[in-house]
Amino acid sequence: MAKRNDITASINRTVGALFLFQIFFSAGILLLYRINPTNAGVVAFVLGTTAIHVGLWIFLSMMHHHFVLTPTGKKLEKINFANLLTLIRLSSIPTAALMLVLVQHHPILPVVVTLITVIFLTDLFDGAIARSTGQITRIGKYLDSISDYSVLIVISVAMAHYAMIPDWFFILVLFRLLFQLVGMGTLLVYQGYLLPSASPLGKTSVFVTMVLYGLELLVLAEGFRPLLLPILRVLEYLVAAVLTLSLVEKVFHLKKGFLEAKETLTGRADRRPRLPLD
Repeated sequence: MAKRNDITASINRTVGALFLFQIFFSAGILLLYRINPTNAGVVAFVLGTTAIHVGLWIFLSMMHHHFVLTPTGKKLEKINFANLLTLIRLSSIPTAALMLVLVQHHPILPVVVTLITVIFLTDLFDGAIARSTGQITRIGKYLDSISDYSVLIVISVAMAHYAMIPDWFFILVLFRLLFQLVGMGTLLVYQGYLLPSASPLGKTSVFVTMVLYGLELLVLAEGFRPLLLPILRVLEYLVAAVLTLSLVEKVFHLKKGFLEAKETLTGRADRRPRLPLD
């Protein structure tokens, strides 16, 4: 009971601190660049970031028993650093969306590039830190999968809306992410549980897409545009190829998952005691 109370208190403190940070960070940017706080995007941000953090708090509170180290089964007393990095990525989604909206009309490109870079770096380092320090947790695997695709969906929608990426590329990214969501959701319903996992190709597809988006943002700076535009057209096709390969891999991965789930469920049915027939 004590450890449950410890991790619950850590969840409360962490989510509360992240919420306040996002609010004060965004308010500071608005003040620094003299942006009207009644802007529709700002109002949507306040509602969105509140909803994200309330939902995150509920999810973590319900999943408190998954704050367990995978190698040893030891329960955590507080959120570890690797999980914190992943939570920062999730917490920053509404802020990133707001900055992508504001950059169209205000000179905040340095802020946007820095924020997106930090978000992408948390994806690069959270798993590496967890593995190197022996801090891999069950909850971390869930959060990592959720955060990767949530960040990509939100940023992809914002960038497509403002024509920062081609429509065909946006459709490919969206299809890849929705296929992952629907496929894993269906597998969850079918077998009653889900063991999240990330393949090297899957992580690579997320990383190269994030790098591409960072470069797409730099095109907004006049000095970078002539140099980057020809390169980006090539990079878009290369990243699309990686996404396509990742999609094909996911098809086979899900097929294997359903076959294994079917064998497990069939085995359970065969072992179930049968009543004698009269």
